[in-house]
Amino acid sequence: MKLDIRIISFCLLQVWLYSSCTNWQEAKNVISTADSINQTEHVIYDDTMALSKVIHCLDNLFGRMLMSSTLGKAYYYMGRNFSMSNRIAEAADYYIEADRLQIADPLYRGRVNSCLGYICAQNNNDSLALIFYDRACNDFQESGDEWYYAQMLLDCSERHINLHKYCVADSLLSVAKSYHIDSAYYARYLETIGLYFYKQQQYDSALVYFQRGLNYWQSEQDRCFSYMKIMQVYLDIKKIIYATPYAQSIIKQSNNPNYLVNAYYCLMQDAKEKNDTKLLSYYSHARTDAQRLLLNYATNSAEAMPQLERYLINPHPFRWAWLTITCFIILCILLITTISIYRKITTIQLNVSNEQIISLSAHIKKQKNELDKHSEKHYHDKRLHKIRRKAPKPLPQWNEYDQLKKDLNPYLHNWLIELEKLRLTNRENVFCVLSFIYSHMPTDELANHLCITKESVLVCKTRIAKKIGITSAQLSVFLQNLTNLE
Repeated sequence: MKLDIRIISFCLLQVWLYSSCTNWQEAKNVISTADSINQTEHVIYDDTMALSKVIHCLDNLFGRMLMSSTLGKAYYYMGRNFSMSNRIAEAADYYIEADRLQIADPLYRGRVNSCLGYICAQNNNDSLALIFYDRACNDFQESGDEWYYAQMLLDCSERHINLHKYCVADSLLSVAKSYHIDSAYYARYLETIGLYFYKQQQYDSALVYFQRGLNYWQSEQDRCFSYMKIMQVYLDIKKIIYATPYAQSIIKQSNNPNYLVNAYYCLMQDAKEKNDTKLLSYYSHARTDAQRLLLNYATNSAEAMPQLERYLINPHPFRWAWLTITCFIILCILLITTISIYRKITTIQLNVSNEQIISLSAHIKKQKNELDKHSEKHYHDKRLHKIRRKAPKPLPQWNEYDQLKKDLNPYLHNWLIELEKLRLTNRENVFCVLSFIYSHMPTDELANHLCITKESVLVCKTRIAKKIGITSAQLSVFLQNLTNLE
């Protein structure tokens, strides 16, 4: 049963890994397509359904760890799509997630931060915008892309100008001047210098740079920002007659509600001076419509500001949860490893202990055997000493085995039983008993007591040894070890 569960679990794991790898490959292909379109055609991949699938597939622990750049790009492209649909708050959420993932390519990190900075700039929160723009500037510099880096220098300069930090802006503009990207970049560079003078109320210098910048834009729509700033300069210096042509050009060329609100305001002032109530009413209604569009965009952008502020204060609100989970997993692994090592060491120690116990037991047994042998020898010597004390020499009647057995049975009872098991003749039994008891006696003396010759003793000894299956030299030791005495 356990084997079946393991096999099923293994199969399910294989299926999950295969499906995950397949889905990850599909997600990677989607982002590769989006990157290709963005780089070659300079448009944003607009298949939000495919991008949602990528996010759904990769927005998990393993996806964030192993494919963070792919997931970060998916969030970036989704944010761009929401921005183009004027869903700024939702776009900000996607940009924030993309920034948290820290895409490996610094170019994309810079683009994410520039988008976040742009949202702040549209809400006139220049201080907040500068934080994101500075990040983007560093990322673009790291990427080596001069176009993005130079553009970001101008964005940072504009924010410092709005904050009246003219020295910082002047330093950035000096760096920006060294880049020669294209005519549009140079036009924007001149516009920024115009803002630099405009904010300091140096209107003549501002007009010069704004008007010089007009010559480098490629289309009328691109010129609208400069038109608006020139118009504002003329309004500030009370020359409405020079401002109105630029206001009319904006209305004709642009659909940007911010530009339109300012243009209609200029034309309303002109209508007031001319006392043209009909024209004033028309411009007033048109400005109201443009304000409604601008308010709608500003409201959507304003909803994103608290999110961005919270993000800068606490970029990773759930990092503690991830750290807790990670620490828990590490502790579990350490615990399992410790238990495994402890069990292994315990097993080794137990085996060593068992071996030591067995070795000790064998040693004790050996010592006991030696002690037993020593005791047995001592016991033999004691009994034999008693016999020898009573009969220093073999008694004559001991030539008969029955009489010998009767006399010695109290001393050599078990020994005699074992001797008889050898199935020797009575005469041979007598020889063995006397050889055992009087082992110290010379052969010739033993022969006299047995009433045989010395040569016969040797012959008898050889015959008995042969019957037992030993040599004659081993017979003496054999008789001594025949059995324990009681």
